[in-house]
Amino acid sequence: MNSRKSFFPRHLFNISYMLKKELFRKTIHMMSSFVPFFYYLYPQTVLISLLFMSIFYLASEVLRQNNINIPLISKVTELASRTRDNGKIVLGPITLCAGIFMAFTFFEYRTATIAVFALSFGDGVASLIGKAIQGPKIPFTFGKTFSGSIGCFLFLVLIYSSCGLRFSQALTLAFCASLIELFPTGDYDNLLIPIGVGTIAQTFII
Repeated sequence: MNSRKSFFPRHLFNISYMLKKELFRKTIHMMSSFVPFFYYLYPQTVLISLLFMSIFYLASEVLRQNNINIPLISKVTELASRTRDNGKIVLGPITLCAGIFMAFTFFEYRTATIAVFALSFGDGVASLIGKAIQGPKIPFTFGKTFSGSIGCFLFLVLIYSSCGLRFSQALTLAFCASLIELFPTGDYDNLLIPIGVGTIAQTFII
């Protein structure tokens, strides 16, 4: 009886801690959805800023690996990092900036915006719902869940429909984004998702 009482609260605490950490990470992730708005107003400034942030963050990570912390940046990195990142350079922010940069470099504005929304909302929602609801895992995806993928699909349908796409277009792009998000590429999904969705959108949909 005592062992069951001690296990149950600890189990809840672990889930709560995981969700809080993931919520913090994905809140930062989903803030990238504002980039298309700023790019529309100041395209060159946004592209230069993305490059600068990538280089600056990489430099701060190299310093952090050598026990030299950059105020605020290093602390945020520690709070947002996953267990798999322990002792390594955290690539997520770097690939996030690079993925957005590539989207606006390779695609016209509307397509790039669709690609960035797939990255910021699709990937973010999939991760949060997957950890909150959990449930059955999808084989060969290294832990990704059906609940996360369904959440990603439904949310992107809503977002794309709100952006003026026809419902059939929103369904197709949301489905493609959900499939691409399933690839177990780690932090490199920040590159794969916008490039994959942008290519499909520009070639076949829009």
